[in-house]
Amino acid sequence: MIVAALCAGAAALVAFLAFQCLLGAKAQGSRPAPERREGPDFIVLMPAHDEARGIAAAVASVMTQLRDSDRLLVVADNCNDDTAHIALASGADVVERCDPSRRGKGHALEFGRTFLRGKPGDVVIIVDADCEAEPGALARLAATAARRDAVVQGAYLLAPPGEASARVRISCFAFMIKNRVRQRALQRLTGSALLQGSGMAFPRRIFDRVEWRAASLVEDLDMGLDLLLSGERVIFEDDALFVSAASSDKGMAGQRRRWEHGMLNSMGRYVPALLSRALRGRWRLAVVALDLMIPPTVLLLASALLLLAAGARMSGANIPVLFLTLALALLGVGLARAWRAEGRDILPLRSVARIPAYMLWKLRIAAQFLTRRERHWIRTEREP
Repeated sequence: MIVAALCAGAAALVAFLAFQCLLGAKAQGSRPAPERREGPDFIVLMPAHDEARGIAAAVASVMTQLRDSDRLLVVADNCNDDTAHIALASGADVVERCDPSRRGKGHALEFGRTFLRGKPGDVVIIVDADCEAEPGALARLAATAARRDAVVQGAYLLAPPGEASARVRISCFAFMIKNRVRQRALQRLTGSALLQGSGMAFPRRIFDRVEWRAASLVEDLDMGLDLLLSGERVIFEDDALFVSAASSDKGMAGQRRRWEHGMLNSMGRYVPALLSRALRGRWRLAVVALDLMIPPTVLLLASALLLLAAGARMSGANIPVLFLTLALALLGVGLARAWRAEGRDILPLRSVARIPAYMLWKLRIAAQFLTRRERHWIRTEREP
């Protein structure tokens, strides 16, 4: 009975993920960037901790998109390298923060907000220091945030280097499913999106009052959910693209553990609150809650296959087992459609054969949520 119930629950989550993939997999054509002689003035806020290796490229990608009325502020947070010097030499305004007892992106953003208080700028855009803004991305974000009076998340992706391992490529593909395909679907279903860390634009009235959860492993996700619960709008701008280089195999393990343990923590905190608001009339938040309940794609797939095997062995072809089988088949179609539309450069066919080994690796990360839970922010190692 327990296994049958678990199969039914897994089938519901798998079916919803499959529906998201089918709904959001179609690649969208790029729109022209807004005319830069017009549009809101914006500030790009870039928190940086020991990013000397790549910050020049991140700064350059921003500086080419600024008008005289816009600015870039880098917060060099507890740095032990030349991050501040390189950012300043590249044209950014730079402030340095030194407080080793309070580390993390949330503290850096709070520091930057205090520094910017009273300074002009209609929209504040947050871009990570290991992330490059594609041409036109900043203007699109700022224009959408000002026009819709909403917090706007751009499409934030990871790019594997040419020599990347199959594990890194599968992780980047799963990242694209979550950060682009599912965001498109959630936007179409609810008119809302989730915040993902880099490429986020805030109207000034919202930026000046948001609370950064410095102690959270996924502070951006948490803040976006807090905004939705408070009645603010968080939306997705697919044509504003932000790209970070994928981490190494070693760095990816810590990064995925931090993200996924943080998401599991957030699931426990926010799903009840979202469902409670949905019962009080804001029904779209129930869909957001369902999206939040879906674990990482490959982890869900691995867990569902294990449950399917257990259910078939113990109960045979009963209704929950058949439902889960159908849901998994539908998910296969959805993932294949997403891969064909925009995943072939990320995940070549030769890497697909490594998915089973990747599943086992992800199951170990999930198990560590119980045995060795990640509780502290750690900078991700990016170099291959």
